[in-house]
Amino acid sequence: MGLPAARRTVRLGSLPALAALTSMLLAACVNDEAPPWARQATPSPEGTVSPLSEAELRDATRTAARFLDAFVDGDTESFWGMLLPETRARWAGEQALGGFLERKFGPRRLLYELGEPARLTGAGSIAVPVTIDFEDSAHRLTGPPLLLAPHEDSLAVADAGPLGPSGPIIGTPSPVRAEIDAPVLIYHHFAPQLPADHKQALDTVTIAAFADQLSWLAQNGYTTIAVAEIFNAFYYDLPLPARPVVLVFDDGYADVYQHAFPLLRERGFGATVAAITGAMGQPGYLTWEQAEEMSAFGVEFVSHTASHANLAAATRDQARAELADSRRVLEERLRRPAQFFVYPYGEPFTSESDEARQMVLDLLRETGYAGALLTASGPPYVSIQKADAPYQLHRIPVSGGETVERFAASITAPR
Repeated sequence: MGLPAARRTVRLGSLPALAALTSMLLAACVNDEAPPWARQATPSPEGTVSPLSEAELRDATRTAARFLDAFVDGDTESFWGMLLPETRARWAGEQALGGFLERKFGPRRLLYELGEPARLTGAGSIAVPVTIDFEDSAHRLTGPPLLLAPHEDSLAVADAGPLGPSGPIIGTPSPVRAEIDAPVLIYHHFAPQLPADHKQALDTVTIAAFADQLSWLAQNGYTTIAVAEIFNAFYYDLPLPARPVVLVFDDGYADVYQHAFPLLRERGFGATVAAITGAMGQPGYLTWEQAEEMSAFGVEFVSHTASHANLAAATRDQARAELADSRRVLEERLRRPAQFFVYPYGEPFTSESDEARQMVLDLLRETGYAGALLTASGPPYVSIQKADAPYQLHRIPVSGGETVERFAASITAPR
């Protein structure tokens, strides 16, 4: 890979040593400088993770450190060799992975810190929180964590975390791919039956219909990806599946956890939740504990503002607060990057003025968002996402009561 880098490794000799180290890091960091995994105010939901024995803790930490040491030393062979075979299968080979990392990180000198490993209950894998700093700037990457899994009597890397396909976008890179064909689907509510109210019924997909849609996607060669993967493909030429698709659940309703999340886990699908952070924990919406559980199992969370505000109708200060506050809360609570946004009501791209549109676009960049998603883009629907319009990714609505044939047609219609 040829990445000149430095490293700072956390190696654990015992659980008391870990506690002392965590206290030291917390004392050294103030307010927002503290990595989110070190913040004690946001514990993981009960049942999502379970502690490791001292021997398991040491093994997981050493494995994660060896993997990151290989990365910062430019040892592509060792880095590649520590990946699970099914993780390597995504890449054309060792050189393809090395090229991706070279494009993304370049010659930057890196430092890393490891948080406390924990087992994901029900998944069998071990999550190791990672924070990466750049020596030449104040830029810091926190999460997603490394995921380790048993392989041939040892641990291997199932997901490379911040170095992997869903890792954060760094700075303002220039695109290397002009466009990507990836339908982005919009969902809202899920229920056993459609509501009697017509408008509510349009926004609700039954559990049976959602199961049929997932079956159709699988049978027709579609693979779910995260919004972050589209941007990693734009900027760093991340290889995508032959038929990528993004499932976005707008607003963060509680029925997503109750009805959709179990199906996603059962069938190995990913998804993205566009969360209204001010609504989290309110009646009818996800709790933060549910969001943490979903995030731990790979569901991506993006911002949908703090209060579902129409940004184009807000003052500049109000719009900035909606964007900045929601991003900050997502990153603090879920310990993951939150770089993407979904416009409430589709504004300012539905009916507002060019001046309002420019204000919102400027604020998105100012508050650190790398991209944003529109509401419905048709009909005719659009699945081609363009790198020169990163704040205008197209989406396709999924309505209650529509047949599998209509669902399929909305994705596969001629472009």
